[in-house]
Amino acid sequence: MMRLAKIEDEAELREIWKLAFGDEDSFIGLHFKNTDWVGRTAVLLEDGRNVSMLTMIPVDLIEKDGTKSKASMIYAVATHPDFQKRGYAEKLLEFSNRYLMSVQTEITLLVPAREELFRFYEKRGYLPGFPVREAVLGLGEIEKLAGPDPHHFSFNPILSDGYNRIRRCLLEGHSYVDYRDAEIDFQKKLSLIADAGIFGINGGSKGEGCAYYERVSQEEVLIKELLVPVGCEAAALKQFAELVPAEKYIVRTPAYAGAVLGGSIRPFGMIRFNDASDVLSMEKEYYLGIAYD
Repeated sequence: MMRLAKIEDEAELREIWKLAFGDEDSFIGLHFKNTDWVGRTAVLLEDGRNVSMLTMIPVDLIEKDGTKSKASMIYAVATHPDFQKRGYAEKLLEFSNRYLMSVQTEITLLVPAREELFRFYEKRGYLPGFPVREAVLGLGEIEKLAGPDPHHFSFNPILSDGYNRIRRCLLEGHSYVDYRDAEIDFQKKLSLIADAGIFGINGGSKGEGCAYYERVSQEEVLIKELLVPVGCEAAALKQFAELVPAEKYIVRTPAYAGAVLGGSIRPFGMIRFNDASDVLSMEKEYYLGIAYD
């Protein structure tokens, strides 16, 4: 049996999440306390017990001309270890796509957790997309790229609506995934229980920017989104490194930006058009940015 989750499913879903992903109780609790998960979680039951789940996060796809389409990001696909290898995740994907079509959401996207999962999802109608530039840099490399006298950028805490305003301004004229303020707010709450942060960036005459990071370890920081005026990435990154010390920085920018940082461009996510005609009519090289990977 498959259906949308109910509030009384929470305990079993928390158990599945913890067993599948190994996340801390504080993170799992944050999700269930601060998102509208009841209305956007699909579950599969066996003998009345929840054994598989996935979450559907509402987003919009913005085209270069500003056209907006409803979409849903598939997230936290998980099956209880005792019930794996029975095709339950695939059944839930099919159920979710049918449900989303019934509410006029004909596009779904996701970020595979591992390289081999790209092949898994491709067999189920998903296409690789969402190119991202990713550079891995040490502090010395960042200082060399920025030069001796970089333009000054200040990093300041920011509310979700302010982050979205800056993000939309910088991405105008490009195809991208647009998030609700609630999703950005969730990332901000996450930063309060983890070594993470969400910032607005003031570049003075160079303009504004925004960034979200998570610390992977004492030595390594992942900047999941760095958006500043094109060409300013190295200078902004140098000042970020002064604020958040580490030995290694993994930096993600839109594929069309960040060339000064080097790195490589790769597909970051996958997209499925439940209406086949959309495959021909819509842009598929969207920038994804913050993802729940």
